[in-house]
Amino acid sequence: MSLQAAIRYKMMLGWAWLLRILLPYGAAMSIASGTIRWFHPGLGKQKPAFMDGLDSVLADRQLTDAAWKRHTALVGVNRFQSSYYAQPDTSWIEKCRLDIEGGELVRQCHDSGKGVMVMTYHLHLNMLFCNMMARIGLPVTTIAMDDRGNTRLPKRVENIHAHAARLVNGGDLILVKPNNQVRPIMRAFEKNHLVISANDFPGVFDDKNRRDFPFLNTTLSCPTGTVKYAVKKQIPVVASYLDWLGGNHFRLVNSLVSDGTGDTTVEDVMAGYLAVLEKIVEQQPGLWEGWKWLGNNHKEIKA
Repeated sequence: MSLQAAIRYKMMLGWAWLLRILLPYGAAMSIASGTIRWFHPGLGKQKPAFMDGLDSVLADRQLTDAAWKRHTALVGVNRFQSSYYAQPDTSWIEKCRLDIEGGELVRQCHDSGKGVMVMTYHLHLNMLFCNMMARIGLPVTTIAMDDRGNTRLPKRVENIHAHAARLVNGGDLILVKPNNQVRPIMRAFEKNHLVISANDFPGVFDDKNRRDFPFLNTTLSCPTGTVKYAVKKQIPVVASYLDWLGGNHFRLVNSLVSDGTGDTTVEDVMAGYLAVLEKIVEQQPGLWEGWKWLGNNHKEIKA
């Protein structure tokens, strides 16, 4: 990180902190959505690849510009939210107004006693999504890539992880490295947890189980190791995501992909999972971070 980028990053953290202490939660969130982009050191560099992916599918400048604006707003929400995660006090979560769609569906899947695989997407609010899933009232374990070695603020990252771990009803955070993930994930399913996995990105993660699947008017390279395990053990699968509706208002949406019975295949699960994502981007293209993985430059972009 250059000196200029480091200064902008510090200013971004300072602005988020100032909003957090001066304003009510919802009001601060709304202001952050429109202002964090002024300080974010990486947004400008992300834009060409992001817009290239959007153009490869939408081919409508008005739609792509609106999607980029929504993307930057959600980046602001996420960065502001991290200012809460960096602190020990977890009472802020009580200020979140949450609408849940499909909560009973998730509980019915949980009744199988095998755990539930919750497949999600790169939709900006991933840490908050995991904690909102816990509002259904079940233990939540999250699979996340271990990137602690790639940050200049490891203590802050550890604080964020520890904060999130207190809001998952006895679940856990599994930090995994490429091709080294099976045993702790197996234990989480055996404990009948909701196990969250994002399977919508290319890159080096889980190379041996990676496959290309039809998506929109192209293909998307996705890791399938967790899917193969869920299919083998006949574990129910749901596709879930979190949307920000403004202020302190969020919507959690859960859709059934597989009930864990019958002759479900990896292809069946991935088709159902990506069909939900296609519906999301048709309605709100700016909600998905993965446009940078499509288009002419996607092979050069890391997850």
